[in-house]
Amino acid sequence: MYIWHSFQAVYGKMEWLLKLLAVGVILSGMPTASFAASDDSGLFSIFEPTNEREIGAQQHKKIVAQYGGEYVQEGLNDYILDIVLRIATVTEKRSEPWRVTVLNSPIVNAFALPGGYVYITRGLLALANNEAEVAGVLAHEVGHVVARHGAQRQGRATGVGLLGAIAGILTQSADVARLSQTMGGLLLANYSREQEYEADSLGIKYLGLAGYPREAAADFLERLADNAAYAKKLAGKDGEAGQFDFFASHPQTKNRIARARSIAVSQKDDLKRDYRCKAYLDHLNGMIYGDDIKEGVIKGRQFLHPQLRFAFSAPRGFQLINSKRAVLAQDRSGNQMTFDLDPRGLRGLSPADYMSRVWLAKIRTGTINPIQVGGAMGAVSRFTLTKGRQKTYMTMVVVNFGYDKVARFVYRSRVRQQELEAAYRDSYMSFRPMGYREAAKIRQTVLTVRKVGSDEDLSDLVSRMPQSKLKKDLFILLNPAFKKRAPQRGETYKTLAYASDIVH
Repeated sequence: MYIWHSFQAVYGKMEWLLKLLAVGVILSGMPTASFAASDDSGLFSIFEPTNEREIGAQQHKKIVAQYGGEYVQEGLNDYILDIVLRIATVTEKRSEPWRVTVLNSPIVNAFALPGGYVYITRGLLALANNEAEVAGVLAHEVGHVVARHGAQRQGRATGVGLLGAIAGILTQSADVARLSQTMGGLLLANYSREQEYEADSLGIKYLGLAGYPREAAADFLERLADNAAYAKKLAGKDGEAGQFDFFASHPQTKNRIARARSIAVSQKDDLKRDYRCKAYLDHLNGMIYGDDIKEGVIKGRQFLHPQLRFAFSAPRGFQLINSKRAVLAQDRSGNQMTFDLDPRGLRGLSPADYMSRVWLAKIRTGTINPIQVGGAMGAVSRFTLTKGRQKTYMTMVVVNFGYDKVARFVYRSRVRQQELEAAYRDSYMSFRPMGYREAAKIRQTVLTVRKVGSDEDLSDLVSRMPQSKLKKDLFILLNPAFKKRAPQRGETYKTLAYASDIVH
């Protein structure tokens, strides 16, 4: 599974969380947590379907919802489907139906559900250089389906769904539950190392049988390593490569690269194989790059929503991830922040009364203190959830956003530290309305495909990109061929532009 982070440590021991959910830690308006969850809960039912197609069908809408919906671009979706069908044709499941979804997410990810449901994000498509690399990713996921890895892990998947549910329970939002599971990588438990290696082997086999260069699988794994290094540099922190990337690979990428190249060499033949670069880039041209501004924009620790006109910052050391109706952040220690808006507003109550009577009506919160955030009225409460020897330290904040909306922050910590509490305070106190002029400056970025002009060098190409931070690094990430050589006249390359600047 092409997911670049193991999220088990975020929530602590599964046993404690299952017990916590079982005793019904709920908020006003939320049903008691149940192991046989309804379709809109974001949870798996513990009663597993016996038909693999049924498993995929049950979870499809939840997967699409947690990844920002389906991304649709003329010609692109059918093109990606054709790649999967080309691969599936060389497998023993060639006669079975396959469903392929391009997800509207900047996260670099691809995965599959039992029954032939295959997903790939536009973030991954932007990183790939050619059709063969994408085919390598999709062949890996087809390998998981053929080997029935997803069906084998359904029992563990139920537990992962429950782990993600605590965030939704504490924020009274099924969307937040899905978002927590997004950070976990999926609504599914992680594949084992052996399953990942088996999918790699099958994927390279299928890649070759489908007529693609087998080396493309390892090529894209190298793109992932480059992406992790770029993300680390962008974060501006020290540490091991991939440490600040939510989706660090398991097994380690460098091991998979070496293994993938070895398998490709062992299956080498004399057939002429095409990477299909031009066809791929033609279909990519005009695709949204990075955040979809309709869902808000992440800039470092700052989250800005130009349509709803608000902004705030995550605590120091936290990284943000976004979804349709909630935002979540975490640090390396597993401490978390969740933000969402209650569109029903304060219901005529003060922020403190809203917190005690509506949001946290069934939680023993302790003292609720009124606060002011940028001139707006709000309230904060700090308390501890205890189960056995496990404690979770909670900081809950509401801010009256106006327009019948309430901004809500939830901070969850494993330890109670003054430094951490100060970081939380800085975070929720940063919440502010956004002026029209500031909102208007946030523009949609798209990926465009161009050709190197006469007398253009690398600095010329980089200077035209709208990104202001690490532009050269990002350009090289998108165009790794220019890492060691100069662009040549007439050569095709990927770059970024503002959608409003493109003349149709």
